[in-house]
Amino acid sequence: MEVPRMILAVGGKFPPNDYEDGRFSEIPDSFDGNLGRMPVMKIGDESIGQSSAINFYLASQANLMGASLIEAAKIISVEECLKDMNNSFRALVPYGVQPTDENWDQWFTGGATDITGPALRDGQSSRYAYWYFSRIEQMLGSHGYAVGNQLSLADILIYNSFAEELKEEEAAGPQVAAWRYGPFGNKKRTDEMLEGFPKIKASIAQVKQNENIQKWLAMRGIQHF
Repeated sequence: MEVPRMILAVGGKFPPNDYEDGRFSEIPDSFDGNLGRMPVMKIGDESIGQSSAINFYLASQANLMGASLIEAAKIISVEECLKDMNNSFRALVPYGVQPTDENWDQWFTGGATDITGPALRDGQSSRYAYWYFSRIEQMLGSHGYAVGNQLSLADILIYNSFAEELKEEEAAGPQVAAWRYGPFGNKKRTDEMLEGFPKIKASIAQVKQNENIQKWLAMRGIQHF
């Protein structure tokens, strides 16, 4: 739910005055909308489940869904491509498992290299960082934003996938391993690879320099992602 929290921050909304940021170990009985699971956003008597639906609702409210239906569709396309990328990493390194050096080498330097034209089916099972970074770079806009001429949900999602970092003081305790702190379990290698992808870097920079995002990152405290 960090993406929804960042969306709310861009819109000038922060807990506890503007919304309740509930961190539940079990879903409350009054919540529905996601097959009895989290995440769920509750608005009055209505519940909305699933991250994409929550992102869409909040981003629409915060004017972060582009300037047209075409741009909105492109934003959703970026969201789905990022999901594919993260699923590919999780197929290589399951959630909660510490990556090995071999995992990182395979993810950052191995895999498919067909980065232009129709994607080759033969390499489908080995689409790793180079393939996804390259393909996503090519689908982004040329004005410093992921889509269109203004900050959008796509930029926040890109930040979340490529640049979200858990600071030491935000960790839930010393038991949180350092590899959990950054994207793909290795922020250093992610940053090094991003040097070759200026559009992704420009999108990340737009999020980092947003004053309300800076305010949120300074106040959010202990995290559990």
